[in-house]
Amino acid sequence: MPLWGGIALGTGAVLLFAALGVMGFLSYRALERRYLVRLISRREAVFAVRQALEEAVVRLAEGSDEQLSLFADDPDSQERKMLHEVRIRAQILKDELDTMSLPKRLVPAAEALGDAAFIVNRESAKIRDNDSGPVVLSELGTIDLGTVAEVFERAAAAVALTCQVLDVEEDAAVYGGGLYL
Repeated sequence: MPLWGGIALGTGAVLLFAALGVMGFLSYRALERRYLVRLISRREAVFAVRQALEEAVVRLAEGSDEQLSLFADDPDSQERKMLHEVRIRAQILKDELDTMSLPKRLVPAAEALGDAAFIVNRESAKIRDNDSGPVVLSELGTIDLGTVAEVFERAAAAVALTCQVLDVEEDAAVYGGGLYL
């Protein structure tokens, strides 16, 4: 083979490997963005269960003595059902976030969201289905909405920071991800 043929073949091989490297890098970035959109949707789901927990507790705090008595004595009361649903949904989100396979740069945000879901689950689980009477009312008083809000805000900040690092606009990602809120 002539010298110019060897040079052409070598140059072609180098260009091919460079193109494959660039394509691999761009594909990985697209994958990170796709997983980030999933994390953003999970953040919105954790926010929804946090909000449901807060609404139930606030409604009970502002409610009448009759509502509190019904809540304490009836496991089928609306607020008890709501807390039960919050507990289940928060546990599902926590398990999902803990087992999600993610690119390395997204793991801290997912862990923070998992922590937020865990706290919501823990606080909503203080009212057990088989409890009644004064036990329910005393446990209701121990639900710490401040910690729930604090942990969620840290998780939301971690997701926002990850969006900034990956140059993803959160609003566009939420609407583009099918979460029409």
